[in-house]
Amino acid sequence: MYVSPPKLQCLALWQSKESTSNVKKMWEISAPPDNSLYWSLVLSYVIASPENSDMLAKLLGDEKEIKELMLKKKIPIQNLDSKSIKKQVMNFNPFKNQHSFYYNKILIKVFRLFSLRLNRKANEMKSDYGGEWGDDVKLEAARKMLKCDIKIYETNEEGNIIQFDDYSPVGSRAVLYLFKHSGVTKMYKTKSPSGQVGEHKLINTFGFGMSLNHVIPLRRDAVGHILKRTNLTPQIIHDIKSDFIGNGNFLVSLLEKDTKRVTVLSIYASPYIAWKLDAAGFVVDPCFLDKSGLSALYHCMGLDSTAFLHVLYDYASNNFRYSDTTTRNPDQDVLRALKRIRDVLQNDFSKSYCFSMLGDKKNLALKTYCEILCFNEYQRFVVQEIIEKHRSLSPQARQSAEDFNTRRKLIIKSLLEIYPRYFNYPEVSKENESSPDENELCRFQEFLQHSEYYENLDNYTCFLFFDNFLFLDVSVDILISAVQNLFLTVFGYSLFPKCKHGVHCTKDVPTPKNGALRVIPFIFRSKFLESAKDVLQKLRIPSSGGPSKSTKLENPNSVLAQITMGLKDLPEIKDEILIGRLKNYINIATCVKLNDADMKGVLTMERALQVLGETMNTSDHNSVIGHLLCSCLGDIVEEFFKIRNKCLSHYQPRLMRGKLSLEKEILRFRAIQDTLKDVRSLVQPVYVSQLWRITNYMVESSLSESKNIDLDLWQNMQSESKGLTRLRVETFIRNKSKYKSLTNNLLNYIKKEAENKECPKFQKIGQIYTLKFLFTFLANHCVDPDQAKIFLTLQELDILSKKFESKANATKQLNIQISTSEGQEIIKIVSELRKISDSMFSAVKDEPTKNINPSVVKTFFSDARRFSWFTGEEMKVIKEKISEHMNLSCAVKATLTEFSQGKLQKNVQSQKSEQEVHNLVAKIFATQKVKDGISASLSGNPQAVLKSLRSIKRNEQNIFKPSNDQEDDLDCLIRFSEREEGADLLVKIDFPGGLQQKVLQFLNQKIECLLERIAHLKSILIEEDEEILSLWNWGKSDAIKTHTRFLMCQRYRREMDVRASLELLLFDCMNILKTSPSLRRLWLKANELFTGACLRNILSHGDPILEIVGGSLDEGDLPSHFIDKMLELIEDGDALQILSDLWMKEKTTSLQQFESRLMATDPSLREVQKWMKKRSGDEGGWKDYLTLLPLK
Repeated sequence: MYVSPPKLQCLALWQSKESTSNVKKMWEISAPPDNSLYWSLVLSYVIASPENSDMLAKLLGDEKEIKELMLKKKIPIQNLDSKSIKKQVMNFNPFKNQHSFYYNKILIKVFRLFSLRLNRKANEMKSDYGGEWGDDVKLEAARKMLKCDIKIYETNEEGNIIQFDDYSPVGSRAVLYLFKHSGVTKMYKTKSPSGQVGEHKLINTFGFGMSLNHVIPLRRDAVGHILKRTNLTPQIIHDIKSDFIGNGNFLVSLLEKDTKRVTVLSIYASPYIAWKLDAAGFVVDPCFLDKSGLSALYHCMGLDSTAFLHVLYDYASNNFRYSDTTTRNPDQDVLRALKRIRDVLQNDFSKSYCFSMLGDKKNLALKTYCEILCFNEYQRFVVQEIIEKHRSLSPQARQSAEDFNTRRKLIIKSLLEIYPRYFNYPEVSKENESSPDENELCRFQEFLQHSEYYENLDNYTCFLFFDNFLFLDVSVDILISAVQNLFLTVFGYSLFPKCKHGVHCTKDVPTPKNGALRVIPFIFRSKFLESAKDVLQKLRIPSSGGPSKSTKLENPNSVLAQITMGLKDLPEIKDEILIGRLKNYINIATCVKLNDADMKGVLTMERALQVLGETMNTSDHNSVIGHLLCSCLGDIVEEFFKIRNKCLSHYQPRLMRGKLSLEKEILRFRAIQDTLKDVRSLVQPVYVSQLWRITNYMVESSLSESKNIDLDLWQNMQSESKGLTRLRVETFIRNKSKYKSLTNNLLNYIKKEAENKECPKFQKIGQIYTLKFLFTFLANHCVDPDQAKIFLTLQELDILSKKFESKANATKQLNIQISTSEGQEIIKIVSELRKISDSMFSAVKDEPTKNINPSVVKTFFSDARRFSWFTGEEMKVIKEKISEHMNLSCAVKATLTEFSQGKLQKNVQSQKSEQEVHNLVAKIFATQKVKDGISASLSGNPQAVLKSLRSIKRNEQNIFKPSNDQEDDLDCLIRFSEREEGADLLVKIDFPGGLQQKVLQFLNQKIECLLERIAHLKSILIEEDEEILSLWNWGKSDAIKTHTRFLMCQRYRREMDVRASLELLLFDCMNILKTSPSLRRLWLKANELFTGACLRNILSHGDPILEIVGGSLDEGDLPSHFIDKMLELIEDGDALQILSDLWMKEKTTSLQQFESRLMATDPSLREVQKWMKKRSGDEGGWKDYLTLLPLK
């Protein structure tokens, strides 16, 4: 049931001589479409009736008639309280709880009784209207029944005013105002009725009027209710309610007052809040004009911050209220919105006399106006170009499977064709057209002057580029250059803002002297322009194989992986993200509360352990962080790796179940929390080593190029560099004991590793790189002779590093051999560096010794590994049963061999008939395909039968033979069950008692584990928060669903334990889903930044480019996509449970048989069949989930 929001109607538009009403405006309140006339009459009459009137008698008749109507409608006889009904209707607030009101049980009874009574009356009068049964008859009947005046204001299907009708008896007191909409399209819910053509019909709908005075308190109450969903304080909400007088431009009224202006940012943080206010009749459209003919955008022009302008601009330019089209995924509606903004801005400029009405803020407003108008023009041209290029495709191409990738290519192409024209501020470019000698310094000065324009331009460009580039069929080398330069541009904007208050501040305009660091994003954006031209040039060359032949288009993650690998030349950035990620999760885990009633604490511990294991990775040749962490944690490193590799980062049936079992032991996780606190203390020196590293890198990388722009600028940059050097020196002096500890740990670690004769091929290069990193830093904080000795020793390290690099590049093996002489050379260098460090830190006290208890970490893994589904006695029964079937299989194979050999030797007579032999085939331990081949060949191809029997290579008697010392019977059984023939046999064996059920659960473990994780996802994401739970249960509209997602994202971003636990649960789900490639949609990023990226890998390893770009441009990007995947799993959870239960009941391994059962007519399958219909389709359909069941 959809009920339209209230709408303010101007009654004067219905010009009629018959109209005698003095009412100029009224709020139209819509009613449920199918019965809108009856609802409108009942509600408007109750509202219009005075207290203590005979209202109920006029509506429903006397008591006798009411009882008769109740009997006719099969409503239990009861007294209806007129006062109670009046009170409920008067409390009806269509601006707040419009939909729920129409489910009021008492009022539904009144409505049903009234509609029956009115229909009877109309039926009596039908003959007076030529026997026709229409709205006119019912309205005339209502007029006579209720003895009131009914005024009808009618519009057609296009919303155009048609006529005014007045059903008015003489001397009437109550006046009802109704609004009639003729020819409204109604879609049929199922199929068209017999004889009806088409999928819809045309109906008339009605709404009723509420006076302005009546709705003022209702709207005041509604605004308070809606604003409670924001982060505004109760006092601010109270002030807004108190000031509300029922008219005027609500948005402008907020912007005009300093105390309320801040509320605008909160209101527009979620589009839903603005939509709700709009539905309640409050003006929230930034383009709507106030009584002076000016828009809300005008009222933002002279403010100290342009944040308000950009929030409103973003809301006005996007179409996300009605569809998923935005300026990042544009269509004609978005283009119209951008043109409307342009028109409104130009109107504001004209109406305010070039902003002279703003007094001393005129120049500021004029500058802001010109910048936002230029940016708007850029967006319009890009959107226009995208639309036109897409329109130029043939209809077939637009609807083909390649359209998705073609559209992305067109977006990038349009973007890169227009970007160079706006790369420099257009107004400045026009001024300098006659100045060919304009140099880079002038451009840099203009860049500072118009910082906001440039950031808006580059950020929008970045959005469109990173939303679409992974599907480009362009050389990865060219893409790497463009991506890295654009990435560093955005990162530079974030790291070096225009001023301390950010880019939106209008008070401070930097100069080349105090804004020298802004040259960093200025330089990188110039580099991006050049690399963007190369990308565009390649895009203009037609692809020889066509888009469908490109492996890049099929696997965008391979492109992303290569581009991320390209960060090897930017280890400072990668390490910054890694150490920040680790620090964040360690801090969350050490502070979270642990208790039996809340799983979040336990899950947060697991997430921290997983991130710790990932961060300790030393496979990259330039991984400083990994080696530093390993050096600090010593012998316990391997235990952390075991937990990460075996329990947390991949799906392994036994360890997954073991982990789920351990999650119930809260004391164990308290011990792990204590261990993580010790880890945090031990790795503190690693955190310190990263301070100022990334800032220093960005400054140093731009120093030489700043000299080419201007000598004074270069000197300013040098001053900034010296300032950073001072900060590093202060940090070093303040943390000398930590650096001493870090140095000793690293030297001990490298020396111990030197004793290994074999290692991963890039590991030694990484260890040497880490030594160089640390001792280069130390060399900058000491004097000769120590400094000279360090640099001399580092030269020896360079020579050794080249040896290992040559070895690594020369082999395709994962490991390399380390000779004795190489090991001794490493130990010799370590010894030399230790002497230097001892000298440097001779007067520095040691850090307090911290030792981690390894047993806590060791037992976590060993106890998870010890888990078993079955007792020793049960395993014995399973082995015996399997052995019986294996013996039978061997006997059948012998019989079949004898029968086939007899067929070859035609004079040899078999003891068994051909039919008997056919019946024996089912008892062979082999796949169904092999069995079918043998059955098909028995009659006429004995040679093929013998060949098939020989192809069954597995020795049935060695099923429980472990492949290594760590394996036991359960490991062998898991491996056996993963084979098609193994699962089929276990299903068919008749195990005694409850063992049968346990074996089925064992086989069905993927779905069982997935459902367990989904249940926790739902509990934390939805059920823990009352507001989210209420919206989830009752919110049906797209707007409410969008707002619910927004609230979930807010909670994910603000509550760190919620974030960590949800990530761990989603990661577990994706590891299970990853075992089935057909479910790839559930771990791939569907749209927006880095579309096609693997979310599972992002959760596992992190991704520096994606995280920095997302954090700088759109903090909600990744969270919203994680939430989307969680919600899809939660929505599928009930159906998956039915699939799981059905499989346990059916006990089949035949996919075809199971699908047939799902299609059967069975009341117990109705819900899952609805879900199957909703999830139909070859890709992303319900059948994809069947691969998680033991079906073949």
